[in-house]
Amino acid sequence: MNCWHCNTELIWGGDHDLDDFDEAEYSMVTNLSCPRCHSYVEVYYPSKNYENEQEATTENQTSN
Repeated sequence: MNCWHCNTELIWGGDHDLDDFDEAEYSMVTNLSCPRCHSYVEVYYPSKNYENEQEATTENQTSN
């Protein structure tokens, strides 16, 4: 993944598990940094439980 500001390839800093939070929208966050302009990026991965709940809510709303 490249930096939005300077287009330099970002450096992976690590992944952090967010599954400890039962009602969390996200299950993992990845942090990345740019070696050129020093921007910092966090990428959140959606929780499967949250996605399933959202799909069920959407299906219920469209069927009414």
